[in-house]
Amino acid sequence: MYRALLKKTGIVGLLLVLAACGGSDEEPKEAVSRDSLLLTAEDLPGGAHTARFTEPEQLVLSLKLDTPSDVGLPIDITYEPVECGEQSSYADEARLTLSNVDTTSMMGAYLDNERSYLALVSDVPLDIGRVADAHTGSCSTYRMGSRTITTSRLDLPPAIATEDAVILYEVSDPDNPEWSNDEVFYGYASVDGYTVAVLGMDGKEFEQEFTEFFTNAVLKVRDR
Repeated sequence: MYRALLKKTGIVGLLLVLAACGGSDEEPKEAVSRDSLLLTAEDLPGGAHTARFTEPEQLVLSLKLDTPSDVGLPIDITYEPVECGEQSSYADEARLTLSNVDTTSMMGAYLDNERSYLALVSDVPLDIGRVADAHTGSCSTYRMGSRTITTSRLDLPPAIATEDAVILYEVSDPDNPEWSNDEVFYGYASVDGYTVAVLGMDGKEFEQEFTEFFTNAVLKVRDR
């Protein structure tokens, strides 16, 4: 329900997240601000529009975008299998831990006046493997109310294949044939002490564009 709200503004966007990293013998890189790690119009195809999200409600609404579980909602949702409710809630709550403006910088991008991405950089660590397993483990397909949620894991491009990263594609298929499917791409990565995450709200035909967007986000952090 938040997708329409954010698309009206011409932005939905990409997520970038900071996570703790272990020790290293390498010289530490010069400290940079979170804001400087966000993608800008110069990093994107020509004609892209970008905007910063700086208010607490903007971050919370963006991170709850197309959240499949009942996190924060005063309603009962039936899951089949039942245990998938807990898995779904874990993935949603993991994203929502990133919604503090004191620890997170966020931006949105709008391409060709129709495709939207959300991006953020945060000091909050994210367990990439645990989030990926919550989406694609035993609950890669489950029923939530009147919808069937199916999530698959996509191949990483060669440029970031060695990173601790994952790309997920989620389809929410409604029982009512008059309702359209909701399609969501998620990209998460832990890179050199940062977690990078990207959210895209468009169809499978834009998989390559999403992959390139996510790759650019990861490389901007890695090569800073």
